[in-house]
Amino acid sequence: MPKLVIIYSLIYLLTFLSDGCNSHKVSSIDPMSQKIDSLIEIQKISKQCILIKFGADALAAINTKKGIIVIDAGISSGLTARYRKIIENEFEGNDFTYVINSHGHPDHYGGNGIFVEARIIGHVNCLQEISEQLNNPGKRLKNLSNVVEDYDQQLKASESNTVEWKEIFTQKTRYLNAYNDAKNLVPVKQPDITFSDRLNIDMGDATLEMIYFGKCHSNSDILIYIPEMAILFTGDLFSKYGRPDINDTLMTDRERWHQAIQWIEKRMINIKTIIDGHGDILSVDDLMSFNNNILNKSLKE
Repeated sequence: MPKLVIIYSLIYLLTFLSDGCNSHKVSSIDPMSQKIDSLIEIQKISKQCILIKFGADALAAINTKKGIIVIDAGISSGLTARYRKIIENEFEGNDFTYVINSHGHPDHYGGNGIFVEARIIGHVNCLQEISEQLNNPGKRLKNLSNVVEDYDQQLKASESNTVEWKEIFTQKTRYLNAYNDAKNLVPVKQPDITFSDRLNIDMGDATLEMIYFGKCHSNSDILIYIPEMAILFTGDLFSKYGRPDINDTLMTDRERWHQAIQWIEKRMINIKTIIDGHGDILSVDDLMSFNNNILNKSLKE
């Protein structure tokens, strides 16, 4: 067995033993763990697809004839270990085949290693993005520590169990788990299946159609479409009302944007459900507005 697989297996096993096998015992004496579990939301998109959210942390799981597909993997191994157990219970199985990273930001690949048996799919630029983000562990640890401290101060100043408090609590918990991964040198499982333009995978009763959008929110944004389920996953490319999230201010890949939008428009008639990278369900109107916004922005330059 490869060394990295052994490491990931041990991480998952230790997390499972400390927080899974003794779940009844832990929850009775650990109010923090109980609070985290109470704030994890599970939404059934269809018989084959579920959406799991913890504040801004989100992933989707799709049950197919050839195994379970996970779209994005959350920010940390600790939280994603909880999500994995939910998926196993919902689908009564653990045959995880693929994890697809919608782009190369830490809050989408941090939990990759929890799916020890799965292969990770991402755009080829994911590898470079992940390497750059992990290049300075000391700086990363300090930044995460500062974020946790900031949310801790906000939490102390907010009224307990209000909507605002829950939002701050989930954010603090997310970054605290990411901090713990960085502090404990938990290895990041990187994509081992990459593509530069398009990739299709046949899962028996579901087809995964993926296309590189071009440099926009990140350098590795992809769209994931499942025609049999009429679902489109958009990562962090846009939010409600079609508001684009563009970090590449130079718009260096405008031609690719146009190609990707044409790809979307060819499938638009069959797209019923649109899910973004943080678990929000978007509308077809949002998608159409995004297409128009992107075209207008790129044509004005």
